[in-house]
Amino acid sequence: MNTTISSEDIKNLSQNLCAETKISTVQKISAYYNGNNLTPKGIKLAEDIFKILAHDVEIKVREILSESLKNSHNIPQDIIDSLINDQDSVAIPFIKCYDSFTRSDLLRILELPNINKQKAVAQRINLSEDISQYIVDRCPEEVVGALILNNTAPIPDKAYNTIVSKYKDSENIKTCLVYRQELPIAVIEKIVNTLSQELKRRLITTHNLPTNLASDIVEQVKEKATLKISEDFSSDKQIEELVHQLYTANRLSPGLVVRSICLGDLKFFEYALVYLSNTPITEIRKILFSSSMDFMVRNLLRKAYIPKSMFPAVFSALEVLKEIRFDIQENDRQNFSHRVIERILSLSGANDEFKEEDVKYLISKIS
Repeated sequence: MNTTISSEDIKNLSQNLCAETKISTVQKISAYYNGNNLTPKGIKLAEDIFKILAHDVEIKVREILSESLKNSHNIPQDIIDSLINDQDSVAIPFIKCYDSFTRSDLLRILELPNINKQKAVAQRINLSEDISQYIVDRCPEEVVGALILNNTAPIPDKAYNTIVSKYKDSENIKTCLVYRQELPIAVIEKIVNTLSQELKRRLITTHNLPTNLASDIVEQVKEKATLKISEDFSSDKQIEELVHQLYTANRLSPGLVVRSICLGDLKFFEYALVYLSNTPITEIRKILFSSSMDFMVRNLLRKAYIPKSMFPAVFSALEVLKEIRFDIQENDRQNFSHRVIERILSLSGANDEFKEEDVKYLISKIS
């Protein structure tokens, strides 16, 4: 395309040309304006043409102008104002992409009574924290949701606190928070008890949660805070679905798996081993509760890539499970975990190879 411009281009635009001709002119002039061979005279001519086209009666012409200029820099303010004050199909692509807006420009757009233009600001790449805070403080829920889903936009702690308190009953905002790529642990802790089961599942499969918090959420997903020793509480299918989600999301960590058995969550532990070791569930159960096949349990744990330092915790938990499996009175996770810890401590006293740092690490995973 010939991108040379002259005063004839301005003259032609003053005539009653068809939309196609005007669009062709927009594309020609913007290609020059965004190029490297600019001259002061050429810039002036191009900007004069843009000013004419920004007020053209043909909406398609103005839309093409917006698309053509959204990746430009330092456009004259009157052209910027014309584009952002135009109807949505013209303004929004420009608002989303133009990178030379001042803070004042963005605040003016956010103050417009137009939710689509406000959302366009919230969706911009690399917003400043103060603009994010302004959106949270002043804009409607739909705009705040768009900001949360913009993973390039930093959201300060103060803004998160406002979101959590202001929208505590909004399922839309909770969903946006869960789907945000990086979410502070403090925010997760505040909202987790208010989430639906599906959002809790999403939370544990998409966020790199600390083992303790992940374990607690797993328990909530399964809708029971006590031990899963009772075989008729949750179906195998439900447990396997949850473990499968964690496995496919690469969230089935050794710490989470070992902590599950140390809290008495036998089914979760069994199905975790199924996926991590590629061993059938019938074989898993046969191995775990055989009184004479400790070496097979060790081989199973190795296949599942469970660190050797965690083996004592697993064996301690299995022994406690065998002891109280049919005793409902002892069926609470705190009492169970205390018994596992006691068993680990007794093992450490009887085994010189079981180092003090291993004991502290295991207890930290259970407590």
